[in-house]
Amino acid sequence: MPQQVDVVVIGGGIIGCSIAYYLAKECLSVHLVERDKIAQGTTRAAGGMLGAHSEYLNDTFYSFARESQALYQEFKLEKDADIGYTAGGIVQFACSEEERIALSRWNNAAYLSAEQVRERIPHVAAPAFGAYLFKEDVHVHPEKACLAFCAAAKRLGATVSEQAQVDEITTLHDGYQIRIGASVITARHVVIAGGTASAKLVPRLQMTAVKGQCMQLNAMGRHLPYTLFHNGCYVIPRPDGTLVIGATMEQGLTDLQITDAGNLALNAIAERFIPGLSHLPVMNRWAGLRPKTIDELPYIGRVPGNKNMYIAAGHFRNGILLAPVTACLIRDLIIGNEVNRERIKAFDPKRGVFHEANNRTERQSV
Repeated sequence: MPQQVDVVVIGGGIIGCSIAYYLAKECLSVHLVERDKIAQGTTRAAGGMLGAHSEYLNDTFYSFARESQALYQEFKLEKDADIGYTAGGIVQFACSEEERIALSRWNNAAYLSAEQVRERIPHVAAPAFGAYLFKEDVHVHPEKACLAFCAAAKRLGATVSEQAQVDEITTLHDGYQIRIGASVITARHVVIAGGTASAKLVPRLQMTAVKGQCMQLNAMGRHLPYTLFHNGCYVIPRPDGTLVIGATMEQGLTDLQITDAGNLALNAIAERFIPGLSHLPVMNRWAGLRPKTIDELPYIGRVPGNKNMYIAAGHFRNGILLAPVTACLIRDLIIGNEVNRERIKAFDPKRGVFHEANNRTERQSV
């Protein structure tokens, strides 16, 4: 006999696990299905920055990201969870006058001259036009945070199935039937949160994978008080005394191979921030695939033409940053809470779905 639940969540990365947690918190019965293991894929490959300012796209995105930062802190305190939450903030380099002016618009950032950057950060290659410190842009450990959300969901009654491939989703008159091998689950609602694989479950959804390579260095006792960021590249200090260097941006590649070109690019990133940094012992190298939408804003909302089916995918560089607030938006849609209409419009999956009859829906303005 098929298992019956309120919601099936497909995808066990940090987006899916966050959704499972916030739905279970509302006393809904939830079954999360992951084709591999929890916290793998894009989640495992991420840096973990909660960079609401460094990843700014527009005001709607910014308010969404700031709310997500607060939700992380709330979750950490409420659950006393080890999510690798690390304060200190992000120092964004200004390597031109134009960059300095752009960063100066933030009234919650502290300007540091080149000399002040050198005083605060040993051995740094201080940017000629100084930097701005965003103390509220902390970071978390992606795998730890994902596993913490998953564990919290399970404690609230959610079922989690790993190594479980969804073979088919069939529409029923009052929900969906999900076939996983020989097993069948029926659910009132389905949430697709499978990262780059989500497009396979939503016909004609436009989403591409952008490869990124990172490396982890033994800091050899060096203390880095802040995350360093410039032009999409970063050095992140982890609590275990290591440094994460990232990340490359490689279009059109869907493999997870570590390449010599990627290693050279990461060494160059490290040297731009701190000369000699690339000579520290390498503890790990890895690659991941970022799910990218047509406009770099995620798809969050109802799947067009499918009642009670939702998608939360395409977060590109911001899956860790936006995980809990994405989950809360999906929760609100499912249980009927009031939602922010600007966010619904900005993240509407209709932006990226081609329709056979009309070729394509009108792209929403962002």
